[in-house]
Amino acid sequence: MKHVPLHHRKRRLLIRLFFAAVVFLMGVLCLILSDVIYYSLPYLLSGLLFLLAVDNLYEAFKNHEFNEEDTDEIANAIIFLALAIVVLFKVGESAIIIGAIWGILGLFLAARNISHSLYELIHKQGSAAGHILHLMHAALSTGISIALLLDPAEHLHLHVYILGLELVDYAVRIAFNEV
Repeated sequence: MKHVPLHHRKRRLLIRLFFAAVVFLMGVLCLILSDVIYYSLPYLLSGLLFLLAVDNLYEAFKNHEFNEEDTDEIANAIIFLALAIVVLFKVGESAIIIGAIWGILGLFLAARNISHSLYELIHKQGSAAGHILHLMHAALSTGISIALLLDPAEHLHLHVYILGLELVDYAVRIAFNEV
């Protein structure tokens, strides 16, 4: 990143910090106004998925992923856009759709965290305590995701609180460039 002119690095930093601030605000709102958020969830989730897609595309173009055959950032952006569109078209049935999407995405993220933590634990990268905490978090996320998939409409309201906590965490990690 040192080869990038300073004014471009500053602009990228400001964009990332603005994005982090928006995500942080959304997390706080989920915690404070959970009932309002629950009923507005189809629109808010679609907006968040759209922002995530834009962020993934930005990172993909910044890293020139379009020159590679296998591009996670571009693939993720396409998935996030498709999910945003589905949620908007099925607003009336959104609790079940959002719960199912949320459960599946939660399982993917938990599985990825388990995989990375086990790899780093086996290869002695980082601290063992940190990896054990990540594994415990991933196991908890797996359980929550499975509960959500078993009964999406019933568990969705609780997930608004969980979403708030996750968004605050994600925003802090973006701000500190650890995502």
